[in-house]
Amino acid sequence: MRLCALVSLPIAAFLYASLCHAIFADEAYQIDSHHALLGLPQAHTTFFHRPSAASKASLLYTLSERLVLGAINPKDGAVIWRQRLADSAQNYTTSGLLKAGEGADTLISAVNGKVQAWDATDGRLVWEWDGGNGTKVVDVTPSAESGKYVLVLSEGEGSTFVVRNLAADTGELLWESGDWSGDAPHAVVSSQGRIFTVSLHSALLKGLKIKVTELAPSDGKLIGHSILLNSDSDLNSEASILHIGANSRQPFLVWTDKALKTLKVNKIGTKQIKTLNVPSSNGESAEKIIVHAPRSPAAHPHFLVHYQGADSHWAEVFHVGTDTKKEYDMPRLGGKGAFSISSQGSDVYFTRHTAFENILASSIGPSILSHWDVRPKSHGGMVDPQDISHAASEVISRGGSTYAVRSALTLPSGDWELIRNGDPYWVRPEGLAGAIAAAFVEIPKEENLAEELAAENHRDVIAAYVHRVKRHSKDLQHFPSWAQALPTRVLRSFLGDTAGSQDQSLRRDGFGFHKIIIVATGHGRLAALDAGTQGRVIWNIQAVNLKAGEKWQVLSIEAEPNTALVRGKEGEFLRVRSDTGTIVQYQPGGLIKSLKTSVPILDASGEKRLIPVNDDGSIGDIPKAEFEIGTTMVTDAEDNVVRGWALWKGPKPTLAWQFTPAPGEIVKTVTARPSHDPVASIGKALGDRNVLYKYLNPNVLLITALGTEASTATFYILDSTSGAVIHSVTHAGVDRNLPIASTVSENWFAYSLFSETNSLPQDVSEIDQQKLKGYQLVVSELYESPYPNDRGSLETSSNYSSISPTSFTDEDGTYDTPHVLSQTFLIPGPISSISVTSTLQGITTRSLVCVLADTNALVSISRAFLDPRRPVGRDATAAEMEEGLFKYSPVLDFEPKWILSHKRELMSISKIVTSPSLLESTSLVFAFGDVDLFLTRVSPIGAFDLLGKGFSKLQLVLTVVALAVGTTVVAPFVRKKQIDGTWNA
Repeated sequence: MRLCALVSLPIAAFLYASLCHAIFADEAYQIDSHHALLGLPQAHTTFFHRPSAASKASLLYTLSERLVLGAINPKDGAVIWRQRLADSAQNYTTSGLLKAGEGADTLISAVNGKVQAWDATDGRLVWEWDGGNGTKVVDVTPSAESGKYVLVLSEGEGSTFVVRNLAADTGELLWESGDWSGDAPHAVVSSQGRIFTVSLHSALLKGLKIKVTELAPSDGKLIGHSILLNSDSDLNSEASILHIGANSRQPFLVWTDKALKTLKVNKIGTKQIKTLNVPSSNGESAEKIIVHAPRSPAAHPHFLVHYQGADSHWAEVFHVGTDTKKEYDMPRLGGKGAFSISSQGSDVYFTRHTAFENILASSIGPSILSHWDVRPKSHGGMVDPQDISHAASEVISRGGSTYAVRSALTLPSGDWELIRNGDPYWVRPEGLAGAIAAAFVEIPKEENLAEELAAENHRDVIAAYVHRVKRHSKDLQHFPSWAQALPTRVLRSFLGDTAGSQDQSLRRDGFGFHKIIIVATGHGRLAALDAGTQGRVIWNIQAVNLKAGEKWQVLSIEAEPNTALVRGKEGEFLRVRSDTGTIVQYQPGGLIKSLKTSVPILDASGEKRLIPVNDDGSIGDIPKAEFEIGTTMVTDAEDNVVRGWALWKGPKPTLAWQFTPAPGEIVKTVTARPSHDPVASIGKALGDRNVLYKYLNPNVLLITALGTEASTATFYILDSTSGAVIHSVTHAGVDRNLPIASTVSENWFAYSLFSETNSLPQDVSEIDQQKLKGYQLVVSELYESPYPNDRGSLETSSNYSSISPTSFTDEDGTYDTPHVLSQTFLIPGPISSISVTSTLQGITTRSLVCVLADTNALVSISRAFLDPRRPVGRDATAAEMEEGLFKYSPVLDFEPKWILSHKRELMSISKIVTSPSLLESTSLVFAFGDVDLFLTRVSPIGAFDLLGKGFSKLQLVLTVVALAVGTTVVAPFVRKKQIDGTWNA
């Protein structure tokens, strides 16, 4: 026994150390991929800007619609820095503001009631001004003189609006000026040492009058009288104001009427209004008008008016001087286009972007300075030709007629592309931000040789021969690429460099790592990522058309052979080819009742069917299929009731049971076991060779209920067939505003929350207990009996029914519930989402994959660290060490080896999906959310069935060759020695 103990100690130590490795060090940044996104850029907050006066190159800045502020390197599209200005949980409605003064080294952002200054080089926060709740920043304007001041226009502070002058370097308040006139604030303008506020005054009858007020730069006092412009006849809302020039040589206002028939131009500070007629092109009227004007105080006051019609677009260029006059026209071109503006010194340039060409023009005359054709993918481009949503450009004159033009184009597909003089440099898939659902899908199988040969057997000799010749000819199409890649494959095989393979072909591999990830976004788009080539985007389509401000709500994405089924909340569903994105079947929404969710169940043939659930918790239309009698579905509704529906005779389900939490509690989440949750063993082998039998019930549900008045959280384990409560536990002192995440798998469940520590000595005072609060991770295991080799009520039962579990009772008449072992761990931070690794057979020890909300990281925690059977207050015995158990410690620190994201910052990740590979040791993990996407592989106990990169096949071959040569050389001497020995004998 002592010998066994001595032997088991190093074995247990080795197993404990092996559990610390999430992946090999040389696999970091090789087997995983990270789409560090910003979100769709906004037209008014995207521009090129030099981060400092000494900088020779500009960076590309944007404040996206996700309110992520970031700086992009124009050379390669890499993110230099980024900041999230609003939490994804907030229901933000503002689009935000982003400004940069000429030559300034800081960026000024404004979201809701907060103004922040950021270092343009590294994204460091310089200063912050917060107006508090109820304050909304309407406009922010840096001074034309770099480093002087920042003007902030806000509303909702008792007065109608307030103008504040903040120091540009510290954010210190220099002065403030309030307005109690009742007018609605719109903008603040700084130009040539003068400060103006623009507000909207309601006219007596209808419409709005534009009110311009000048303030003293020294103290903010009113200068003279306000100017009231006669705009009420054509200005009905602030959306009709197209442009307000700030930091320009001559600030001016441009607005239009509701019918888009006229333009009105006013030089700010005067009462003069210039009326311009909106031209039509070949009888086509403008549907949208956009004004582009320079923001530099050194640039000429020239501006371009872009008219977008239903099928074409055109533009006019105007000069503002003593009078506003048109300089020239830009001709009509078909389709939708975009214009961008750039200035260098006093020169102003306009760049025209269409699906097929880019044109550079000067504001002085109509002559074309440069012209470039857009290259499609088939001719070396990165995206296929499509309309341009909006663009930002930087033009640099190199003398004479040579220009360098960089343009960042935002495309309807959500891609953000940079082109330089017509050549594409990079594309960022910003449309993937805002992912709401995702699923792994197998790559469609290639034609099976056995099926092809079987088809030939049913044909005559000539037809079979022709079919075989065609098949061989088709196979020869792949021979050039195969032969070309053969030397690289051989070298990579011998050198052991398999992780760096970048095979772009979409086909399955021998390890099951090559899969397709279908991602749905709130913009109504579907995209497919290739898990085998570090998340490469395979296709990206517009799945549904949404109205302005509307978001797509996806209930589920189900993997099918060669296709994926996507079901939306409004009843719409579409079936797409997983490899091409071709829509095979589509049903628009609104044809059936609005859905709350959908429940997947198996029909009699084993095929998964999605059962729609209505908002009231009732079951929708059942698909035409054969279901086994007694099939149960579970739904939850707004009335705080969880219901179980059973299919008996007939197509209509009947209510089998309903669960209502304790009074004062509301149901937060209902979690079921994963659809792929194989069980490799029905029991746990103990160190003394006994067995603890697991409570394996495929119908268990984990329900989380929160107290509405008391700060409690209750977790219920239900049998979904009978509705019986198997186990429940309540935590007090729970902070319901912090994340609460849970999961259930096999015979165990886990959850995380912020609560009082419940594993405290009895002598701890109540005051000390209040101090001992923290983030907890609780893990519980369910067994059939607390005793080894005992199966509880099932020991003597010939059968068991979940429908009538109460028939299996103890002698005292109570329901024989499973034995539950629980343990609590204190963790360093909140967990916002929990998932479980998935392997093919379920043999490998599972790991919890958790999203760390505070550190924007993804961590993998092996179940061996979370085993509730770890000995408390003592060291593990020799038998317990054989099981891999070690002494319990209440504090669980996340070791750096567990962090799957390494040094990466996973911004606003909220959901995790996992999928098994063909290797039992490895699970695929995909994390997504409001901004970023992250893909990796997890081996909870190491990749025991896969050779690492350190294994050298070349060394193995050389060793075998050396042994063969040595054997050949030594063989004659050995044979001679044997013969001589025989003769001597």
